[in-house]
Amino acid sequence: MQAPRDIQSQLRSLTIGEGQRPTDDRSAGSRSRKPVFIGIFVAVIAIAAGGYAWRGASGPAGGRYLGGGPVTDAPQLIVTKLTPPPPATPVLTATGKIVSDHRVSVVTKVSGQIISLPFEQGDRVTKGQTLATLEDIRYRARRDEAAARLQSAQANLTYREINFERVAALLKIQSAQDIEYADAQRALDEAKASIAAQQAALDFAQKALDDCVVIAPINGVILERNVEVGDFVAAEGGRGANANAQFAVIADMSKLRVEVDISELDIVRIRQNMPCVVTPDAYKDRDYTGYVMWLDPGANYSKATVQVKVRIEKPDAYLRVEGSAQVVFIPKTFGATAQADEPGIWIPQTALLMDPVTKRVSVFVVHEGKAVRTSVVIARRHSHHALIAEGLTPGQQVVGSDVDRIRDGQRITQTSSR
Repeated sequence: MQAPRDIQSQLRSLTIGEGQRPTDDRSAGSRSRKPVFIGIFVAVIAIAAGGYAWRGASGPAGGRYLGGGPVTDAPQLIVTKLTPPPPATPVLTATGKIVSDHRVSVVTKVSGQIISLPFEQGDRVTKGQTLATLEDIRYRARRDEAAARLQSAQANLTYREINFERVAALLKIQSAQDIEYADAQRALDEAKASIAAQQAALDFAQKALDDCVVIAPINGVILERNVEVGDFVAAEGGRGANANAQFAVIADMSKLRVEVDISELDIVRIRQNMPCVVTPDAYKDRDYTGYVMWLDPGANYSKATVQVKVRIEKPDAYLRVEGSAQVVFIPKTFGATAQADEPGIWIPQTALLMDPVTKRVSVFVVHEGKAVRTSVVIARRHSHHALIAEGLTPGQQVVGSDVDRIRDGQRITQTSSR
């Protein structure tokens, strides 16, 4: 490439003539060295000034003329559809304990010796499933006794009803006294009351007999088993009641939460229903979505903390009650996850260019070696990325940065893409 003519003429004017060239005489050389240095200095300044003027006339900053058009070194980006969106910038990270909403201690309602215990620690049980069976000989005998008393009371009631009808008939023909009628009425009422009492006694005895079979009150997992076959358990007080009354502890694994203590200085950054990502310490490669379900209205004065409860969505068998987990709090403006079928393309926000007048957003699509300015519609922004709802299709190439230095139609080199 040739320099402009005005620069060439300036360079010719700086040529040193024959008479000005140094000779072998040392004194002459010393006298002529100073003008030579001055001439070289002036030439360097002229060349630098000419280069600056040539670069300024070449086009936009950072470009250069090759083959008749400007070229930019701005990195390119191959547009692809990303699901899920890029990870959100966390607001806060804390560690807490995994807790079940329903943690039930299974205790005996009657006293007796365990003859069957068909469960182990860690087993999954369903509501109504048999957990233990107690010896029921005494309770069955009491039930049978109560049933017999009820039958006797029913027989007495039958007799009293017949006697009352007889006395009432005699009273009508004036063959019985009023006191006889009143006595028959009293005996009939007592027989009816006895039936009710004996029926209640039978129900109580039947309930005690039924309680000899201990069942699971909820669906869940056995966390603890505190008894063995042959142990004697006591209910409602009695010897050994405190030690053996509790059979097991069951936790409902379908409703889990993480309880974390947040510093009072950081609690202002936490909001109700804020999305979270929960990672159990036992399985670092598994993440669970969640949200803030409860913020303690009070605080722990000694620790200067506030408790926050985070609901775990869709828990599975990998989670452990009483285990520790890390909770990452995500800004509420953007969820922890996105819908897999959500239309649009994610690109860095450095690829966006906004018109200061119309406020329209556009990008430079690389087409046939040129930057073509294309309008786009942004669905939303997240961290350093933007979700494009309209304007781009997967597989296109866009300029990823330095878009403010590019003009529509400018030639683009195929530099780097990702």
